[in-house]
Amino acid sequence: MALSELAGKIVTGSLWTVLMRWSSRLLGIISVIILARILLPEDYGLVAKAVLFSSLLELMTQFGFNTALIRNKHATSEQYNTVWTLNILRGLILALAVWGGAGYVADFFSDSRIYPLILVYGVTIFISGLTNVGVVDFHKNMQFDKDFKLIILSRLTSFTVTLAIAVIYRSYWAFPLGTLAGVLVSLFASYLMSPFRPVLSLSAFNSIFNFSKWFFLYESFSALATKFDTFLLSKWGSTEELGLYTVSSEIAGMPSTEIAMPVARASLPALAQHADNLAEFRPLYTQVLISVLFIAIPASVGLSVLADYIVVVVLGSVWAGAAIYIKILAFIGISRVNVACAVSALAAAGRADVLGRYSMLMLTVKCVAMSAGMYWFGAEGLAWGALAASLSGMLLIHKLQSQLQLIAFASLFNGLWRVLVAATVMWLSLYYLSELQVIKQLGVTLLVTLTLVFTGVVLYGTVLIMLWLLLGRPDGPERKVVEMITSRFASA
Repeated sequence: MALSELAGKIVTGSLWTVLMRWSSRLLGIISVIILARILLPEDYGLVAKAVLFSSLLELMTQFGFNTALIRNKHATSEQYNTVWTLNILRGLILALAVWGGAGYVADFFSDSRIYPLILVYGVTIFISGLTNVGVVDFHKNMQFDKDFKLIILSRLTSFTVTLAIAVIYRSYWAFPLGTLAGVLVSLFASYLMSPFRPVLSLSAFNSIFNFSKWFFLYESFSALATKFDTFLLSKWGSTEELGLYTVSSEIAGMPSTEIAMPVARASLPALAQHADNLAEFRPLYTQVLISVLFIAIPASVGLSVLADYIVVVVLGSVWAGAAIYIKILAFIGISRVNVACAVSALAAAGRADVLGRYSMLMLTVKCVAMSAGMYWFGAEGLAWGALAASLSGMLLIHKLQSQLQLIAFASLFNGLWRVLVAATVMWLSLYYLSELQVIKQLGVTLLVTLTLVFTGVVLYGTVLIMLWLLLGRPDGPERKVVEMITSRFASA
């Protein structure tokens, strides 16, 4: 398949995945807006403590079994059956561990309320492991429309149940019960949508585990690093601080994560097709990364500079304390984009071993940076430590990719420097406008916030296009956007 055709497949797949994630995120945003006015920061903090143990175990044991099937062009039914069996065993073992450790976790946090919550999250882990492995083919064969239907059905169920329980009972139980409902619907839908009927088997264990062992190492250390900030705040911060930080982290990651993850996910099967040919792999991957950062960089910058307005308008004044965290954590989104795409590239190239070693080093870096920040400056220092560690990780993973000749840095820089300039102009302009006395007198309203957001978008786009035109319309994301707009008007 030609590179241009593959790029088109990635774009199509990305659009479906973006639609999936944005639809899911829209449900999440609506849920957050409503729940933030029903529940308190302490409720979010309580659930964050309850889910910490189960989610940590779940993240630490992501072996990448499905990824092994996706990158294998000739995967057999025995390998599918083995992955399904391993997923069931993993779910059962994790559920037993969560149930067995629930009492100890409740004692550790000195809060008996989280004990039954942990038990419910253990049930959801076990049920997830029973999902039909045949749905992997939706991703592998780039049938992203089916992938979209499966996932959005689960999210819509979870959204509806969570919201209903919160509105009726005004209880933090809305979160675990909503999650459980979504997992149950996903389980049944996976068997209705995929004709594959797996059977218990471990006959292909060696071929699967030889690849997955490195993913296990990567996911284990990455999980510890990801949850370390929550652990620090759970133990040494207040429940309210934990709630504010948890919601801030989720909001801060929205612009970049909802762009990066869909593209990274859609690019994996396409990149895997060229894993044996670096001359074709490198330009395709560089093109994918440029296209993602074209949107992710200004989105993260804009969210940071307008955090004070966005928090009050979206969540309400009771959540105003979350703004300072969002200002800092929004920039982590840029590094997440780079790392997410790098994970797909390294997995496609069969270098999961690099990911394993990278995650070990990053766990150390994050623990040191976040602990130091928390010790000296409290929760805000923790956020700065997380940002410093995240940016260091981005530089490191690019260095590793460069050594493997997976990325062309000259092409990457040529495609991104105009984006960086335009985003900087946007940031300075929005900061200046938000500090004007006339803007402050208008107050933090929806109209003012939307006006500032629109102004930022226009400024970014204008500066970007002007630079592109002045340089003679070089190849890059600007050309693709202009061609897309032109073709749309021509067809109309």
